[in-house]
Amino acid sequence: MKYNHFLMLLTTGALAPVVTAQDQHPNLVQNGGFETLAEPVTTWDQLDRATGWSNANLGSVDVYGKGAASNTVGIPQNDQGSTEAFEGVSYAGFVAWKDEQHPTWPKALNEPMWWNKHDMTDWNPYTEYLQIALGSPLTAGQKYVVKFQVKLAGNSDRAVSGIGAYMAPNEVALRHCGPIMEMPDVVHKEVVRDRQNWTTVTGVFTADGTERFVVIGAFPEADMKKENAVEGWDQQRAYYYIDGVEVRLKPEDDRDKDGIVDKEDSCPDQAGPASTKGCPDTDGDGIADKDDRCKDAAGPANQSGCPDTDGDGIIDPDDRCPKVAGVASMRGCPELKEETKKLFEKALTGIQFETGSSKIKSSSFPILNDVVKVMQENPSYELDIHGHTDNTGNADKNLQLSKDRAAAVREYLVKKGVGGDRLRSEGFGQTEPVADNSTPAGRAKNRRVEFKVTYMQ
Repeated sequence: MKYNHFLMLLTTGALAPVVTAQDQHPNLVQNGGFETLAEPVTTWDQLDRATGWSNANLGSVDVYGKGAASNTVGIPQNDQGSTEAFEGVSYAGFVAWKDEQHPTWPKALNEPMWWNKHDMTDWNPYTEYLQIALGSPLTAGQKYVVKFQVKLAGNSDRAVSGIGAYMAPNEVALRHCGPIMEMPDVVHKEVVRDRQNWTTVTGVFTADGTERFVVIGAFPEADMKKENAVEGWDQQRAYYYIDGVEVRLKPEDDRDKDGIVDKEDSCPDQAGPASTKGCPDTDGDGIADKDDRCKDAAGPANQSGCPDTDGDGIIDPDDRCPKVAGVASMRGCPELKEETKKLFEKALTGIQFETGSSKIKSSSFPILNDVVKVMQENPSYELDIHGHTDNTGNADKNLQLSKDRAAAVREYLVKKGVGGDRLRSEGFGQTEPVADNSTPAGRAKNRRVEFKVTYMQ
């Protein structure tokens, strides 16, 4: 009949009910705590005195109340044990399973043929079910939560699994006291054996829109298990107290608990404000961390959420000089002084080496000494030293020669006092010519050392 069957969850806890998100929706069970009584309960088999409740078969569920005698259905002491209500001053009790031999009920009572399929001719256990009409119809396709509290009675000598709820389209009125052979819509598959604490049994099901009653008990179709729990005289039955029955509309999923339901949450597993569609916004700039290049520093959307501290139009993570305004060609650092540019232009052809060697000619020392001075006067400068050759000779040898020459220049500057951590050298051989290698003048321009200034972060 139903779309889904979900395994019920099991928890144990204190006697006071816990308020959860599902409690925000009204309980569709009008008398789930058995508090509203047509008249006070006095003895066994008085489920009909709890407004709205009835038996679903010929079994007879009990109601317990403060005014009843302690040797029958009193609270907290009664014939089955001793317990306070989970909430309020009343609760019910039912036989979930009792091994008994009976005549064949289906044939004797002319039950429908579906019962005969389950071959109940040799073994007919006794079991009780309680039911109540829902306060309003359920909506097809909507998920609902069923929840109730059970506790194994102190004098019960059996315990079972398979306790659950069947959402029936009509009131159930079986003419026998045997089990209901329907698959429950929610069920707990473990044996419920706790005598001290109320056990919360809860599950979720998807309605088909025909449900009108909730029927609670033990369902053998759900692979029910039985075990001994004998304390004293063996009555061969599993008896449970029940309280706090609820059927509520399931709240929409909100896994990260940020108040934004998952279907509207762009980050359903990370809490965040509505302004960023439920995604974290660490710096509070209105840009979700997942879209923010600077999630720890506020910045506008047109700057990818990053600040531009020096206001030069280059955001801080791309700005080599974030506190000093600069230009894009220098990655946000100030433009080089004109005399520095001229020095590096002069160095292109002014630094000379012995033929086929990385030994620097002494005529190049004045230019290199000027480079040392520039680096000493500008401690924020870093220098990339690139070596290049013409295409004369073997390409592999030219590549190695260019690397050696760039390294030689770096070594000279280090010896003159420039920190090695500010200098990087690399050779490119004949792969990056700037002039025509077919002419002597072109080849002379291609044999060069280039200096490229960057700024320290």
